[in-house]
Amino acid sequence: MSTSPQAPAGALRIGGVSGVPVYLDRTWLILGAFIAFTGYRAGVERGTGFAVAYAAWLVVAILLAVLGHEVGHAVVARGLGFRVHRIVATLWGGHTAYDGTGATPGRTALVALAGPAVNGALAALAAVAYVSLAEPAATFAWSFALLNALLAGFNLLPGLPLDGGAALQSLVWAVTGRRDLGLVVAGWIGRAVAAGLVVWFVLLPVVRGGRPDLIDVVVVLVMGWVLWTGATAAIRRAPVERIVDRVTVGDTAARAVVLPPDTTLDEARAHPDLVVCLDATGRPTLFLAQSPGEDPPGSTPIASVVRRLPDGNVVEAGPADGLAPVLRAMGESGVGLVVLTRGGEVWGVTSAQAVDAAARRDRART
Repeated sequence: MSTSPQAPAGALRIGGVSGVPVYLDRTWLILGAFIAFTGYRAGVERGTGFAVAYAAWLVVAILLAVLGHEVGHAVVARGLGFRVHRIVATLWGGHTAYDGTGATPGRTALVALAGPAVNGALAALAAVAYVSLAEPAATFAWSFALLNALLAGFNLLPGLPLDGGAALQSLVWAVTGRRDLGLVVAGWIGRAVAAGLVVWFVLLPVVRGGRPDLIDVVVVLVMGWVLWTGATAAIRRAPVERIVDRVTVGDTAARAVVLPPDTTLDEARAHPDLVVCLDATGRPTLFLAQSPGEDPPGSTPIASVVRRLPDGNVVEAGPADGLAPVLRAMGESGVGLVVLTRGGEVWGVTSAQAVDAAARRDRART
């Protein structure tokens, strides 16, 4: 995934791993409370003291399992050269935000499978501890082993947004050369997984005359909804990935020229290319743009009628490069204009409208 490095709103930083900040989102407290309630119910037959300790342990165990899973993603992503922004534990489990620029099918699959691999290793270690410990510690170790085994197995199901779905997407991408097709295939299987969970754990028991526990029904329905929405988002993202893979920067760019800030408007308007103006530090972050209704004199220096672009909207990319860095810059800043440089020299400007037009031309050809 490619997201902004900014800290998530409403999250508490609880540490870091290899320079990657780790956050606890406030929504995780809802999950923690539910896990504590479930743990207390499961342990109350062995006494109130045990139930309280078991509930507290399950909360810690869930957090350790989730963060271990995400650390696996983060460490492998960093090892493969991706820029990792953060790890966040949330109500829905957790996620690792990293910049996927330069991703390949193999690298994407390795990052995806690293999370379940960590859970598998934790499950094995906890199982060894289980056979070595006496009660009640053995029960705690067994619960940790089971929790990690379930987390690993569930995440390996071959549908997005699960890790197994990301691995399947990578496989389709590698075989067909189409990242967008991988998203569609893994997304539809993800929808099938979501529907299957609801059918298997809710509808079938009812059809057979059973009465599923209300809490279990709510949990399954929420999980199904989360999986369905994640799978749907992947399917909807496929056209964007198709654009990223097929449309180049050169397909969207207009030629630009850098003029001194004291150039007059008349001189700039006479130039056949778009005009970029350097700021006081020499950065091409000033783009000539008059506001509607304004008509300053032709002798006005262009420096007085320019629009400042965010620093991130100056992107190093050549005409043959893919659109990923351009789209990321627009998405992170919310500004649909990007100045393009090559070797530090300005050569063009692109816009959200130009990207849309290039995408329409691409669709018309296929």
